[in-house]
Amino acid sequence: MGTQNPITRNIRDADHDGVLAVVKAAFGQDDEAALVGRLWAADAVTIERLAEIDGKIVGYCAFSPITCTPELDGVLLGLAPVAVAPGHQRTGLGSAMIEDGLKACREAGARLIAVLGDPKYYARFGFEPAAAKNIRWAEQDAGDAFRIIINDDNHWGDITTDEMRLIHYHPAFDALS
Repeated sequence: MGTQNPITRNIRDADHDGVLAVVKAAFGQDDEAALVGRLWAADAVTIERLAEIDGKIVGYCAFSPITCTPELDGVLLGLAPVAVAPGHQRTGLGSAMIEDGLKACREAGARLIAVLGDPKYYARFGFEPAAAKNIRWAEQDAGDAFRIIINDDNHWGDITTDEMRLIHYHPAFDALS
């Protein structure tokens, strides 16, 4: 007798094959799974969560280090990828992993978390347009799709200066189109 309640947890080395299979299935291509492999190979994942139902991996999300120019001190993380197996999409699994991961980010002292994605979806987790803080993704102008959470705004004071800040993801992301 199994349960349909998802469990979110940290991943273990034994989960890698299952995670890669879910990421590939969720995106319908190999690019994001290859990204995860490059992040693992570079030891560039700070926080990662998976969702499982009845012992089967059905979702994954990762938070990896990002940098900012001009520099902001503290722990800065980017959320990507977020993947849910096709048969489990739109069930709340992605949200559960993201919420769990954001809690872990706060506990790890992350001051800023960035994401590139659907503004309406990510707003529910507290992500705000990065442009409101004069921050943008270094690769291109992504408009409201590039969003941030600042967990300790008082630490930096008013970072909305005339000087634009650019966020850079880990080089493992460079191979994504």
